[in-house]
Amino acid sequence: MLGVSPVMANRAMNVLADRRLLTRHRRRGTFIGPDFRPNTPPQALRVIHIFKGLIKDEKKWTAVIGDCLQGLHAVLPGYQVQSNILPHHNPANMVRQIFNRHTSDGSLSGIILLNCPREVQEIVQELIREHRLPAVSFGMVHSNITRIPSLDHDQFESGRLQAKFLTDRGHCRILLLMQEHWLPGDNLLVDGIIQTLADVGSSHGVLTTRSIPEDVAIIKTEITRLLSIDDRPTGMICRSPLFAETAAEVARSRSMRVPEDLDIIFDANGRHFSAELGLPRTSAKYSSRKQLTMVAETLKKIIDGKQIENNHIILPVELVGPEQRE
Repeated sequence: MLGVSPVMANRAMNVLADRRLLTRHRRRGTFIGPDFRPNTPPQALRVIHIFKGLIKDEKKWTAVIGDCLQGLHAVLPGYQVQSNILPHHNPANMVRQIFNRHTSDGSLSGIILLNCPREVQEIVQELIREHRLPAVSFGMVHSNITRIPSLDHDQFESGRLQAKFLTDRGHCRILLLMQEHWLPGDNLLVDGIIQTLADVGSSHGVLTTRSIPEDVAIIKTEITRLLSIDDRPTGMICRSPLFAETAAEVARSRSMRVPEDLDIIFDANGRHFSAELGLPRTSAKYSSRKQLTMVAETLKKIIDGKQIENNHIILPVELVGPEQRE
């Protein structure tokens, strides 16, 4: 009825309950909260827009946007928040349309980018230059983006840890599965992998890289082909939980044991559900909520006109064993 999933609606009501605008009682329902003031004179509308690019997993998006909303309401309680999933075709045009629609009334107060493609980063940088619009990116920005502060995981260290995990376990044939469209952090992750292989003296040809769409049928076909060749990979680094989950499924369908016959490690950008796979992974040391609260705090500094000491904040990562849960 509202055009959102039940999970998203539930998260929104939890946010309002945390702000005491609603009161929720199990089995009784949801009611007006003690801090709801219907007769309070309306304030000037101030809206922060969140743009999420390259979305593939609704479950992950719901979790991330929920944490982002929590962080924004805690740090900037007087602002409204609008989330937007960018289309694959001409996403920059959507940003421009929203900017034109919301600047006429002066309500657009800031932008948060979540893993957005280069053309979106460029249009937002243009808006910053022309209109001094506050903006921050969760996810590394491209090299030509100099006006948007960013927070991102230590992608180089993530790649280094994953490669070291496999080489320490004796693997000499490693498959790296990457997403079809690369972002700046992907290059750093590969740099970390290559550096580790060089440090341990691995021979040429130890690493095979494939960039494929996050489509289960395509993933299964490519992994099946690679596991069927002579001198097949015995270790696998997966850029996303979907790659890791599908790889484990294909291996078991071929009567291969994980990790005995195929060792799988993956990059877990989110800590919400990655432990469910029961596989080793690299993950940020901070919770998703803390990371996105840091994003909100950075945006607040820009809105308040304060100096940003570090324009590109790198968040530490760690290796998490298959038995560890978040």
